[in-house]
Amino acid sequence: MTRATWLRIHRVLGLAMAAFLLVQALTGALLLYRGPVARMIDPVGMTSRATGRAYSAGRAVEQAGHAMPGYHVTRLFAPDAQDATWFAQLSDDSGRTRYASVDPTGGRVLRAGRLVHFPVEAALQIHYRLIAGKAGMTIVALNALALLTMAVSGLAFWWPKRNPGKALAIRWTLSPRLVLRQVHRTIGVVAAALLALLAVTGLMLVLPESVGNDATAAPIAAPATAIDRSLTLAQSAFPNKSLRDVRIDGDRLIVNFHAPERNSRAVHRAIVTLRLPHIISAVRAEQNGALWMIVLPVHSGEAIGPAGPALLLIVALALATLALSGPVMWWQAAARRRRPARKITA
Repeated sequence: MTRATWLRIHRVLGLAMAAFLLVQALTGALLLYRGPVARMIDPVGMTSRATGRAYSAGRAVEQAGHAMPGYHVTRLFAPDAQDATWFAQLSDDSGRTRYASVDPTGGRVLRAGRLVHFPVEAALQIHYRLIAGKAGMTIVALNALALLTMAVSGLAFWWPKRNPGKALAIRWTLSPRLVLRQVHRTIGVVAAALLALLAVTGLMLVLPESVGNDATAAPIAAPATAIDRSLTLAQSAFPNKSLRDVRIDGDRLIVNFHAPERNSRAVHRAIVTLRLPHIISAVRAEQNGALWMIVLPVHSGEAIGPAGPALLLIVALALATLALSGPVMWWQAAARRRRPARKITA
């Protein structure tokens, strides 16, 4: 394939997907530090006051349900830090979704409402499915394929026969238009490998769910005592493991406990019943073959330790820069092509 063909592929995909790539870059950057960013953006709604008696998961579910009449909690996330809150996802019989944050000490509902009231959760839903269900996941998958193709085509177009270091140099004394082209080229080449990794891992995360069956039981008003009783039973299967989240699925409680001994995102999972509670299944993280449990720490950068998210934050900002500079370069080139024609006409 010729360099001109590689450039044409790169340019067409870049112009078609620039807006989506920019959205993915910005939302992904927010999600790298999801909990701290949520508390920074909304300290009133997402930070515990640390006053009053401790509230259990069942009581938190009860409080969230009272705050949103007609809605029932379908999922509850445990506080991820000492000053964090319970975070509840609620649904009604029509499938509409609402959210609520509940102070784990005192039980006060700090924030409740639509997705717009929870910016970081909105960023997650945009990043993963563009708030558009399976159709949104399909677009996200296409976006990842485009990013992977652009990383490969950009490298193929740039690849020098010798002296790659010199081919990456930016000559700041040139005109702004040419400097922008060189900045775009250098950032793209340097970040290409990590951008390709993000594209591949993103595909591996979104494709299984986009083709899977997402049918769930109708939301129910589960009593606080029943939730706490079943949660205690689930905890007995994994003693001393901290709670990550609880999903209420009809008469079943699907409970995930953190499993840092495997990786930062791995979970031990117990499924218990609410009525006449008994354990249906209990699967340790090491025995869980879920693909996301392997891929997500790589996609988030946590697989290489605390420096990983910081590195991917730089990569996300690089992608945002590429998504903005690419269309600007195309517009500049189009303007230069039109200029001689105007002079001839005049």
